[in-house]
Amino acid sequence: MSVGVGAAETVDRSMCVFDPSGAHGDVFKAAQRYQAQALTWGIRLDLKAYTDEVVANSDFKAGKCNMAFLTSLRVRGYVHESGSIEAIGALPSYELLRKTIEALSNPKVRELNTDGDYETMAMFPGGAVYLLLRDKNLKDIKDLAGKKIATLTYDQAATTMVDIVGASMVPAEIATFAGIFNNGRADACYSPAIGIKPLELMKGISPNGGIVRFPIGQLTFQIVARHKDFSEGFGNTSRAWAATQFDSMLSLTKKAEQEIPAKFWIEVPKDLQKNYFEKFREVRIRLRDKKVYHPTILKLMKRVRCSADKEAAECADNLE
Repeated sequence: MSVGVGAAETVDRSMCVFDPSGAHGDVFKAAQRYQAQALTWGIRLDLKAYTDEVVANSDFKAGKCNMAFLTSLRVRGYVHESGSIEAIGALPSYELLRKTIEALSNPKVRELNTDGDYETMAMFPGGAVYLLLRDKNLKDIKDLAGKKIATLTYDQAATTMVDIVGASMVPAEIATFAGIFNNGRADACYSPAIGIKPLELMKGISPNGGIVRFPIGQLTFQIVARHKDFSEGFGNTSRAWAATQFDSMLSLTKKAEQEIPAKFWIEVPKDLQKNYFEKFREVRIRLRDKKVYHPTILKLMKRVRCSADKEAAECADNLE
C-alpha cells in the first residue's frame, strides 16, 4: 500500500538511524525532527537507533525498517546518484553544498533521487572532511608520497586517492581508524570536525600535527527508503522540507570546527591549492569511469562550481 502526503489516516513506518552517539546524538535528534514533520504528512515513524552503521545498513537491507538515516557513502549502494554528492573535492564550500542539495530537492529532478526500488528522501550536511596529520609540515599533497594513511576499506575514493598520491594504506574501519592514527600507526587520517572530539583525534594531532583546512569532500547524512512504501509525492515533499533544515544541521558542524584550537588549523597556500584540485579531479574522473560516481551528479556539481567561479580552468573543458 502506498501512503504518505495527503493520506486520509496516519500509517506506521519505521526508520533505522545511524548515530555514533546512539539515541543521545545530534543525528538522532535530527531524525526526531524529521519524525515530527513526517507525522504532518500522515506517517508515524518508529525510530531505531544504531551506533554501528554496518548493522543499521544490514537491518534496512533486510527489510527491518522502511527507511534508513545513513551516511552518503552507504546510501550510494542504494541510490547511485544522490550517493555521489560526497565525491572527493567536488564541493569545496558549504555554500556549494547548499546549492547542490537545493538543486536535487527540485521536484523536476526526482529521477536523480531514485534508483530501482529506492529513493533518497532527504539530504543533510554532515561537515567537510579534512585531512588530519601527525606532522603539520606535510601541507602539500605531494608530501604525502610514502606516508601511511588510515583508510576506510570500503571507501573507494580514499583508497584511490592514496594510490594516486603514492601513499600507503593502513586498512581501517569506523571503529578502528582513530586508534590507528592516535597510536602513530598512520601518519594521517581523515574526518569531519564533528568526529574529532568523540574519537579523541586531538591525541593524534598533538603536539606537532594539524588539520588541513581544505575539504577533501562533504559528508552528508541521507534518508533512503523503499519508495513503494510511500506515496509518489512523499519524496518531493520530504526533500523540499529537508533542504530548509540545512542551516540548523550545519550549525553543529560549525560549532565543532570553532572548538578546534586555531593553532592546529593548517592553511593551504593558494599556489598549493591547485595541486589538491588537480588530484581530486583525477580521482573523481577515475571513479566516474569505474561507475563509482554518477556522471550526471558530477556534471551538476561542476555547474554549481562554475556558476560561483566562471573563470576556473575546469569550466572551459568537458572532462567532467
